[in-house]
Amino acid sequence: MKIKLVHAHFLISIGDYSNERIGFTVELEAGETVTSVVEDLRQQAITAVGPKSEELYNQNRKLRSENRELEQKMNKLRSEWEATAEFLRAQGIKPEAPSMPQFQRLLNAANPESQSVTAEFVEEADPDNIPFEPGTRGDVPDGF
Repeated sequence: MKIKLVHAHFLISIGDYSNERIGFTVELEAGETVTSVVEDLRQQAITAVGPKSEELYNQNRKLRSENRELEQKMNKLRSEWEATAEFLRAQGIKPEAPSMPQFQRLLNAANPESQSVTAEFVEEADPDNIPFEPGTRGDVPDGF
């Protein structure tokens, strides 16, 4: 059996349970083995996704940290608001002093878009070596 084409697809983790799928289709050249070609393609896929995945992971971690800090500040402000409102009600200064509104989870979670990237490398045909069928006229377009 002689293998001519290799289809290799890789699912690469980009952190936080997210993945990116990259695939290649290549033609084996003389002296190449399937194992060596797949390993080379694997490294190319990791290189293609690597910096982006690390950047996304770091950005995600930073945003989660900022979110925790904002939630802590909001909880502190909420308790101060409630204490102030309770004081105003108890002293009769403002009996209708409202409790602080709840501002949690006002936005729905964003759904990541699905992407599919296809790359195909095609060698241009040598114009001196283009096979023509006998009896056809390659110099006149159809319908003219």
